[in-house]
Amino acid sequence: MPEHHPVHRKVTARRTRLVATVLCVLTAGVGAAAALRIPAAGAGGSAPAGAEAPALRLLFVGRGQSSPPQAAAQSPDAAAKAAAEEEELARVGEEATDLLCRMCHPIENITRMRRTVREWADVITTMQGRGANGTEEQFQAIHKYLARYYGLVAVNTASAQDLSAVLGLTAKDAEAIVAYRKAHGKFADLAALSKVAGIDKAKIEEQPEALRFN
Repeated sequence: MPEHHPVHRKVTARRTRLVATVLCVLTAGVGAAAALRIPAAGAGGSAPAGAEAPALRLLFVGRGQSSPPQAAAQSPDAAAKAAAEEEELARVGEEATDLLCRMCHPIENITRMRRTVREWADVITTMQGRGANGTEEQFQAIHKYLARYYGLVAVNTASAQDLSAVLGLTAKDAEAIVAYRKAHGKFADLAALSKVAGIDKAKIEEQPEALRFN
């Protein structure tokens, strides 16, 4: 029997590296700002125009950026929390899937083909009808796990909820995609989807095989 190598191990490894990189950049920026004594904010709450320290700018130029980012997409705490939640979903979901699905067949029988959120729900309903014995919490974990790591989403018709379930996006990012789609029309490909401002593009790029644009 082939060994089961879940997609999530690749995905979460990338996510862990991304979180580590964000933390390093943010830490370096704070340290550099303190060492260079960047001018304090004025009475209005903002630094004087042109007060950005040239050496601090060089710190980010060395990282391929023209200037320090205006705002982080996520705070270090929020990024760490999101990564922890992703790992927990992967751990609990894989355990429940292995426990309940392997009783009847190899796990590869169901993970060899990607399905939509609705289709995975139908698969689980069929499992239950055939006598799969598990708790409601276990079946919910299996559904979330399969949708997230073996899911398929029609980008041009999917709801924000389905985009979030398959791609692991926040509700805010998923809603931004739907709003952009309504305003500008259908997405032609991954490059077009990546034009939505402010979304976590790394999440989208992790599983290009999960995206359908027809």
